[in-house]
Amino acid sequence: MFCPQCRSEYRPGFRRCKDCDVDLVDVLPPDTRGEGDHAELVVLRTYHNVIDAELARTALESVGLDSMIRSDNKAGQSPGLSFTRGVELLVRPTDVDAANDILDVEGIEGR
Repeated sequence: MFCPQCRSEYRPGFRRCKDCDVDLVDVLPPDTRGEGDHAELVVLRTYHNVIDAELARTALESVGLDSMIRSDNKAGQSPGLSFTRGVELLVRPTDVDAANDILDVEGIEGR
């Protein structure tokens, strides 16, 4: 048995996902989430360091919003570059408003 939402596997006898509270299915539908997602992502906010960006990504993940971090890590090699280059937090265009709301409530600011 599988959860169609989070894709967790359950032992026989379980009927609902404990995390998503949805009915389990015998067979998962094909996972198409990875197909072309990167082309659709937009920069939501830019941070001075990876730690701040990870904090924001974790806040979004906790409410079910997918995001990713993009960094060339130049600031890690040369800390003075952290003010000119940043660590970008990327989300789907359809998630921009919700993601901004979450980060505003959490007080996780970026540039």
